[in-house]
Amino acid sequence: MEKKFWKPSITSQFIHCPIPYHMDTYRGCSFNCSYCFARDFVTFSRRNQEGNKKAFSYLVGNRADLLKNWIDRTLKKDYDYNKPEEVAFKERIPIKIGATADPFPYLELKYGITKEILKVFHEYDYPIEIQTKNPEGLYAIAHEFKNPNWTIAVTLISTDDEFLKICEPNAQSAENRLEYIKKLTEMGLKVMIKIQPAIYPKIIEDLPELIKRAKETGCWAVNIEGLKVRITMPDGERKIINKIGDFLDYDIIQFYKENGEKSGSDWEMNFQKKHEFIKLAKELCEENKIKFFVADNSYMLAGCNSECCGTEVLRNYKIWGNNLRSMYFPEQENSSKELGKCKVNFCRSQRYIGKTMDDVIEEKKGGK
Repeated sequence: MEKKFWKPSITSQFIHCPIPYHMDTYRGCSFNCSYCFARDFVTFSRRNQEGNKKAFSYLVGNRADLLKNWIDRTLKKDYDYNKPEEVAFKERIPIKIGATADPFPYLELKYGITKEILKVFHEYDYPIEIQTKNPEGLYAIAHEFKNPNWTIAVTLISTDDEFLKICEPNAQSAENRLEYIKKLTEMGLKVMIKIQPAIYPKIIEDLPELIKRAKETGCWAVNIEGLKVRITMPDGERKIINKIGDFLDYDIIQFYKENGEKSGSDWEMNFQKKHEFIKLAKELCEENKIKFFVADNSYMLAGCNSECCGTEVLRNYKIWGNNLRSMYFPEQENSSKELGKCKVNFCRSQRYIGKTMDDVIEEKKGGK
């Protein structure tokens, strides 16, 4: 496997997100999800098949040795506000692993890229959020870590495997994920289920079973966010997303045009439709006594707090508190003041370049 090094990075989601910091262990993702927002970053070129588990030739692995070198150099430096990724690390903003590429593709068993990266972070007791559709892959290595500073989010949008095969053709079955979630929680690890994306109207019928199973497997929380559909997309992507609509017996793109609202370059489900499944999910979580979070920026107040990705169970960490989501909740003592001084050099919007993160937020608060 080809290996390269890339460091953690701040994301353009800093405007709304208290944890806008991520690093993938792989580039490329083997699960080929029909709804994938990161499709622009990967090429789905298949190579081999082993049972129903496919290996892919284009995966590139991150280098753990160079990550350790970067960390050691960063910790020796003074704060450099032109390098927000270094400031975030020094401030111990949790790093999300699995934002655009699942950290446990089936080839992880052979190459151990994610395992070695996690070992490096573990040396520093660094706070990590692991996002995956393959908890079996995580379980295979979890025994090698004593009291890891992790929060784990397993994506599960339905317990209907026929539907999952349309949406996530190469991912593990619902029962497999639930089995290994239970094994992880029995080890004492904190696991939440991510219902992302919630696909309307299927999500309405699926939620009762999803929340019930989340409780049974020992999950402490559930996170939900509705599906987004790009306003413009190439024909190939249109055909892939339409497979979901074909299964549900409606034109999904047309449905979003008629029942959606524009948000940047995407269609989102309108507020009324979101209200149906978010209200139901919240009620079910309350009944089952598990925490409920909403990742959707237009419905953030329905969640327990601003940290919708479950980072509250980590230790010795800070958040980026000066964002539009956190302003609706009580200010936290672990809010980083240093990160806001950083210059924005990490997003596509030219209007932000050269300004500090705090400057951008003040403009947004003022409606500019």
